[in-house]
Amino acid sequence: MAKPARQSSGAALPGPLLQALIRLAQPAGASPGTGTDTATDPDTDTGEGTGTGSFQAAVLREISETILPREITLCIGGRRAAVLTVAQRRLAGLSLNSAGDEPAAAEDPTAAAQLFASHLLRLEAQADGQLVAQAITFRRRPCAAPQDAGSCSAETLAAALTAATGSTRLDRFRAQAAALAASQASVRASKRASATLYCPSGGDQPQASGPEALLSQLDAVRQALMSKAARPASARMPTPKPECLLLPAGPQLQILAATDCGALLLMALPPEAARALAASWSRLYG
Repeated sequence: MAKPARQSSGAALPGPLLQALIRLAQPAGASPGTGTDTATDPDTDTGEGTGTGSFQAAVLREISETILPREITLCIGGRRAAVLTVAQRRLAGLSLNSAGDEPAAAEDPTAAAQLFASHLLRLEAQADGQLVAQAITFRRRPCAAPQDAGSCSAETLAAALTAATGSTRLDRFRAQAAALAASQASVRASKRASATLYCPSGGDQPQASGPEALLSQLDAVRQALMSKAARPASARMPTPKPECLLLPAGPQLQILAATDCGALLLMALPPEAARALAASWSRLYG
């Protein structure tokens, strides 16, 4: 989203909310902060093209941040690649440039998510290396509210995307966590500070994101868990079962530690977000 040049002297509003209000107040043909006439596409956001994971995360975030009905044109390298119809933080339509008449999504959210996921994965395959080398942009314009259209939330779409690629349950849980983070994007930044450290099975390179201070805390937990796992054990010890723990790390922070099939996921989160993810874990793992 475009960043406002300054805030009013009144009570501070959450950043994304203030940005949305400024965008809605713009004339129909104005692009916020640019002065450029874009009569058909009043709002444009640009994201860095850094690969498939970033592409999916950008789409999920766009869905989670859109409340009023919008027709969102997704462009790769400045060229239109797909059109999404989004309202009330739900995806209700997705068509690709290369496709003919797209079948209507089923009313069941899970089935709708599976259809939309297949479209996005097809787009990724068609784009090939372009997602790495070129920027992803979104152009938005108001549209009529979808009527009698199957739709799904970003969380359901994320689960369908990971399931379609043959991921493990822990990967699906990570996708749900990413969707939850996107859905909380309107929360004030100080309340949504978080960090993630993912250690794949087999000793592959860990993946980390977030402030250095929080990552240091997560790494300390990782080392403690690794030390515990390295203790001598009986040869008859059963294979460790999937596990999810919530560890206190202060009044405004909890650490979620989830393990499955030798992989470890650590997240530093506000308490309410950590509890929501723990509930998602219970639903996913039964």
